[in-house]
Order: sequence, then C-alpha cells, then structure tokens
Amino acid sequence: MAVLMHHAYYIEGSAGEFEEYKKLIPHFVAQKYERFGIDEARALTQLASLKNIEGEAVFFLALGSITNEAQQALLKLFEEPQSGTVFILLAPHGAFIATLKSRMLPYPKPIVEFSRSDLLAKDFLKMRSKERSDLIAKMLKDEEGAKERVRDFVNALEVVLAKDVKKNKQGLADIAIVRDYLSDRAPSMKMLLEHLALSLPSF
Repeated sequence: MAVLMHHAYYIEGSAGEFEEYKKLIPHFVAQKYERFGIDEARALTQLASLKNIEGEAVFFLALGSITNEAQQALLKLFEEPQSGTVFILLAPHGAFIATLKSRMLPYPKPIVEFSRSDLLAKDFLKMRSKERSDLIAKMLKDEEGAKERVRDFVNALEVVLAKDVKKNKQGLADIAIVRDYLSDRAPSMKMLLEHLALSLPSF
C-alpha cells in the first residue's frame, strides 16, 4: 500500500474492482454501496468521529452512485477530518462534484487483475449487434445475482469508454442514465442493456 499522507483519496473505476482493491488496501472499514445517500454519509460521519478510533483508520468505500446531498455532507467531513483518519472512495468516472473532488487526491492505483466483467465489457464493445444481443441473453439467463452482474458489467463498460472521454462522451452519458435506472426496485435489465447494445460504439 502507498504511504497515505493525505486524508482523502478517490479512485475512478468500476465497483467490480472493489474486491481486488479490498485485498490490496489495509482498511478499518471496507464497504460497498449501490447508492450512497445522505443517510449513509451521516452514518459514515458518526463512525469516523468515534473517539475510540486510534492510530490510522482507513475507510475504503465503493460507491455505485452518490447523491449530491451526500457529497455536500462529505465536504464538511473532509474539511475537518479526525487525525489519522483516511478515506478512499471508489466511484464511477464523473461521479464526484468538483468541490468534493478538489478535497481529494487520486489514489496511487495499484495493478489490478481484470475481472470477468472487465473482459466481458471489452468483448462486448468489439461485437456486432446480433452478437451483443446474444451475450445479453446469456448474461440474464440465470436470474440469481443478475442485477449485481449487470451493474458490474455497466461499470466495466464505463471504465473502457472513460479512457477517451472526448470521443465517448455520448456513450458515457448513456451509461450514466442506465445506471440510474438500475437503481430502481425492478428495472428492466434486458431493455436497458439492449439500449446500450444499440447506442454504444463498436471498437
């Protein structure tokens, strides 16, 4: 692990990378959230302020999405951090508002092995329309854990496209919309993925 001289760091990447980073980052708390809202921000603030935390306490959080209200709450937390407390936030590209991101430094990114979702995303972007539809059907065949697989896959697509933000601006915007719909209680995952199959560029 890199020597952490600052109190807050960010990683722009897929939530699917959480488990790999969790192995590499010694932590006091490691938590993954599909949606990080104001209630979660308040709970984090309360936990981070506990007086019985001694020494370096690293909070590693993977955020599928984060609300503006929660980011405003984190601004205050990051302005007055408790000594020895470090926050590392893993979130999709473009998730942080500028004022919050300015309070953090980019985390020195270690080498992380590609997950199945990463490889699947790269293959998907090389496919033609019919092949993409076939892959979607295969991905959704097993209903157990489907939403988690789809969310990791969408995050992995974003990581690939974010390597050239200017070229893939529209694709990244489509992914952001799909991610919001995935947060619904019962999203139509097939419809959302078929939308991406049609809208995303072929590499």
